[in-house]
Amino acid sequence: MPEDPIARFKQERQLLNDVVMKYAGLAMRRFYSLDGQVYRQGALPARMKELMGLVASLVLRCDDCVTYHLIRCHEEQLSNEEVEEALAIGLVVGGSITIPHLRRALRCWDELQQRPSSAGTPPLPQHLASLLRTIATILEWPTERKRKLQAICSLLKDQVEHYDWVGFYLVEDEPGLLVLGPFAGAPTEHVRIPFGRGVCGRAAAEQQTVVVQDVAKEQNYLACSVDVKSEIVVPLLRNGQVLGELDIDSHKLAAFGEHDRRFLEAVAELVVQAWD
Repeated sequence: MPEDPIARFKQERQLLNDVVMKYAGLAMRRFYSLDGQVYRQGALPARMKELMGLVASLVLRCDDCVTYHLIRCHEEQLSNEEVEEALAIGLVVGGSITIPHLRRALRCWDELQQRPSSAGTPPLPQHLASLLRTIATILEWPTERKRKLQAICSLLKDQVEHYDWVGFYLVEDEPGLLVLGPFAGAPTEHVRIPFGRGVCGRAAAEQQTVVVQDVAKEQNYLACSVDVKSEIVVPLLRNGQVLGELDIDSHKLAAFGEHDRRFLEAVAELVVQAWD
C-alpha cells in the first residue's frame, strides 16, 4: 500500500468496501446508499453536512469516520478555522475522553494542509453541478449497471450542447482490451480497442484523462467521424485497475475546458464508487 497515510486510508477504505459489497444483501446496500445520500447538497450545504458528520464522528470516537470527514472537508475547501470550531464542539460535547481522537484528527488535518490546495478553484457551473447530482441518483437505481450507464450517456448528450457523442468503453473478459458499452450518438465501428491504440487506448494505458482539442493534429487517433473535432477520455480507475472509460466527442474545436475535465472526472468517480 502507499506510504502516504491519506492515500493508504483511501485505498484501504475502498478495498474493505469492495469486500462488503461482495457479500452485502439488500439491507446493507440500502444503508450504504443512505449513508452516501445524506451528505449530498440539499437544503443544507454539503460543506455544513461534512462538519456535522465530523462533530458526530469525534463524539462517537470513530477515528476512521473522523478521517473520512476531514478528507471531505478538505475537498470542500473548508478553512482551518471552520474545522477547528467544529472539532471544538465535538470536544465539548464528547468531553475529555475524545482528546486522543482530537489529537489524531488534527494530525490528519495538518497532513491534508501540506497537500496542493484546491483553494481558489471555482465551483462547477450550476448546470454541471445539477447534472452531477442527477447522475448520482441514476447510479442508485435498482437496475443493472449497463442501463444506468446508458441513462448517463443519454443525459450528458442531451444536456450538454458540445457533447455530440458520449459512450463508455468497458474492460470485460479480456484484460488490456476496451469493449464498447452503452453510448449515445452515431454508431461507431470502433467496438474493440486495445490499450495504447487511439485516444481511448492511450487514456487506458496511461491511466489518466486525455484531452485532444484538435483530433486532426493527433497522430495516434482512431477516426470515428469526419464531424469529430475534439475528444476527451476519462478512465474509470479502481485500485490501479482500469474498469473502463468515459469517452466524449465534440463537433467543435477545443470544446473541452477545465470545467468539463473536472465534471467528467467527478462523473467517473461516481461510476466507480457505484461499481459492483
